[in-house]
Amino acid sequence: MQAKIGLIGAISTLIGTMVGAAIFILLGPLADQTGPSLTLSFLLGAIPALFGSAYYMQLGSMFPSTGGSYVYASRLLNPTMGIITAFFMIMAGVGAIGMLALGFVNYLSFFIAGGSQVIIAISIVLIFVLVNLYGMKFANKIQIVMVAWMLIALLIYIVFGFFYQHSAEFIPIDNGPFLRNGVSGLMMAAVLAFYSYAGYGLITEIGGEIKNPQKNTPRAILISLVIVTLIYMGVSYISTSVVSIEDFISFTTSLPMAASLFLPGWVVTFIAIGGLLAIFTTLNAIMLIIPHEFVVMAKEGVVSKYFARKHKSFGTPYLSLLIVNGITIVLIVSGISETVFATMTVAGLLLSGIVMGMSALNIFKKMPDLYEKAALRIPKPILIACSFLGIVSSLLFTFLAVMDAPIVGAMALALAIIGVIYSKIVKVDILTDSLNKSID
Repeated sequence: MQAKIGLIGAISTLIGTMVGAAIFILLGPLADQTGPSLTLSFLLGAIPALFGSAYYMQLGSMFPSTGGSYVYASRLLNPTMGIITAFFMIMAGVGAIGMLALGFVNYLSFFIAGGSQVIIAISIVLIFVLVNLYGMKFANKIQIVMVAWMLIALLIYIVFGFFYQHSAEFIPIDNGPFLRNGVSGLMMAAVLAFYSYAGYGLITEIGGEIKNPQKNTPRAILISLVIVTLIYMGVSYISTSVVSIEDFISFTTSLPMAASLFLPGWVVTFIAIGGLLAIFTTLNAIMLIIPHEFVVMAKEGVVSKYFARKHKSFGTPYLSLLIVNGITIVLIVSGISETVFATMTVAGLLLSGIVMGMSALNIFKKMPDLYEKAALRIPKPILIACSFLGIVSSLLFTFLAVMDAPIVGAMALALAIIGVIYSKIVKVDILTDSLNKSID
């Protein structure tokens, strides 16, 4: 299959994945956890992403393949770890879709009151399934437009919030102690804040669909992380400076309501629409990416070949797309909460990141020649250090996340056990001749 996504499209996919939920849905709960130290929680939440980005960039440059997590783990560790990692990624994707769909319902209350939460959430899932059924290229064009609107809305909030804070009419606000709930509150907020960066490595899942992936995948990861970090710092600073923490926490739609203090109504509406689009960009990006885990496993005979089937006109892996979203809809109907969905995403991505760190440590032992041929070669000492630190920080964050929602820990353990048993039943044939090219 020919690559369809350029560098701008890859960056917009990553930014859309990372920015959506954290800024427009989770900011209030984060402020409740940690108060004025909100900005610090975002910095701490970035630690696993900071170290993990190094090995994700290296792996993405060496293996520009669709279904990256499965490919990296199966080649550099073993097929069983590849299957388990793919299961973790699918859990993360299901969690993200569920959380965003439910978060959309809450955010919609800024515009419209009432309505069944479950029906609206399922409806929004189905709408984006249809968008993605029309193909990756079509969905990516929509993604670029939505991300542009969202970024403009956030920049308006940051810039005009800063001017308001330094204007004559602004009255300084005392938001209490820097650590609202002590160090423990800060750390729990940092775990939730990691969701803000959790999608940094997801672009490697569609490496085979990107133009010049050996160069553009690492570039997209680095550029996106820089842009997103600057946005988070700006938004969190303004949000804890221009309004009292108690009022901010009470807002059902935090950013638009805070913006109403210093911006005219039509601009507040523009920002509120940006919030909806932020949710949409993440939903769209997840649906673009996660189904490819099934696709690459189907290519290698791990699951039925039917999962690799693509629409003749649009090239969409329609069965994989429908399975991922079907699972999500079942969980929404079953009453899984927004918090549990969010923790599924954080835990799934952190656990996958741990396996990716382990895979990166094996590069110099198993595939030194491929490393030497890669377009990007992070120096060995730096890559090893980042891999170790990424594994340790991700383990800590996973433990904290599971402590907050034990049911997610049980899900992850069950998936790992199923992965081990399944790998013993199914014979996995690794495509050793495809190591230096995409799996199409």
